[in-house]
Amino acid sequence: MITVISYPNNEINYSIAEPVSTNSEEIVQLINVNIADTTTDEYIEITFNGEVIELVIQDECRYTPIDIYFLNKEGEQQIITFFKAKTDTLGVTKETYESNSGQPSDGNHQYVDYNIQGRTNFKVNSGFVNESMNDSFKQLLLSSKVYVYNNGFVPLNVTKTSLEYKTRQKDRLINYEIDFSYSYNEINTL
Repeated sequence: MITVISYPNNEINYSIAEPVSTNSEEIVQLINVNIADTTTDEYIEITFNGEVIELVIQDECRYTPIDIYFLNKEGEQQIITFFKAKTDTLGVTKETYESNSGQPSDGNHQYVDYNIQGRTNFKVNSGFVNESMNDSFKQLLLSSKVYVYNNGFVPLNVTKTSLEYKTRQKDRLINYEIDFSYSYNEINTL
């Protein structure tokens, strides 16, 4: 039995029966907990096979939390929530040729752009995390399947190419900044 209980007021309190099948589609499951169902509780405990996972409910007033989904080293979908600032940018590539179609004073372009492509990128900050999250960030950078949920799963590419592991002893408060780009062009040429 899998139990999900919020504390101290138990505003979230339900159980899910464990699958009895050996079919992997039924065994590997995601549990989505809507924390909007609780207004006064401080943390949530999820119990499975005697193991207790504690989720601290963190109210983030300034930034909208962003959930990044990825396939971890076991091939399971894992989520890292980024709680701090998100910065969006647009990267554009194009080619240019010099035209002889008329004078600029007549409204003609002397230099004409073509094959214009744009790709949106963004940078997010994790907020302060525990040192035990280092392995999760490593798996995120090594994953080939990364998504953000925005009215459906939107594919991403991790553009950050290196990760300096942070420790509490050296860095005190651990915050990771990760760069992503959407896995498609703004102008679809296919």
